[in-house]
Amino acid sequence: MPTLRAFVGVPVGPALVRRMSAVRAEFGDRAVRWIPAPNLHLTLKFLGDVEEAQVVSIRAALRDALSDITAFRVAARSLGVFPDARRPRVLWVGLSAPELALVARRVNRAVEPFGIERATAPFRPHATIGRWRRPDPGGGRLQDDLARWRDHQFGEFGIDDVTLFQSTLRPGGAVYSALEVFPLKPRESGPAGTESRVTEVSKTH
Repeated sequence: MPTLRAFVGVPVGPALVRRMSAVRAEFGDRAVRWIPAPNLHLTLKFLGDVEEAQVVSIRAALRDALSDITAFRVAARSLGVFPDARRPRVLWVGLSAPELALVARRVNRAVEPFGIERATAPFRPHATIGRWRRPDPGGGRLQDDLARWRDHQFGEFGIDDVTLFQSTLRPGGAVYSALEVFPLKPRESGPAGTESRVTEVSKTH
């Protein structure tokens, strides 16, 4: 049966992306492949390969699960790496908002009936901004660099909607296309931001 690769996520606001560019100067001498600015996003749930026949039902389940959630703002603060500073593979900016945990739980519950298991690791909201091309021998220096950015405030961006993305693998990297954008309820004071929706972006996993 035909399948497609999918995930649920939120694009990072463009104003915040510009502030994150300062990190490149600090880490410019490292073997980091930087994620193109338009491609930065927060992954709420990676679905993996799902049957195309299930997509309509998954969309309906997500639409229902997110329909009563109000738009909110997310703060970006500090740098981190996965798995650790001695063996860095991913460089990320931390994202935080009380509502993120709720949204992640709703998404998990919505897709679970379709055979998509809940993540066992704790939800750590972040935006990946770079990936190491090869092992980094300067573990001690990297720890010092990360310490300098530990309390750095990158700013905030608004989350007005959540997107179900399809990820299509191509020779130049994965291309993301929106299967559906789920709008959140506007805040009483107005929309949470003016960030544009992303319908197609490319990013190498």
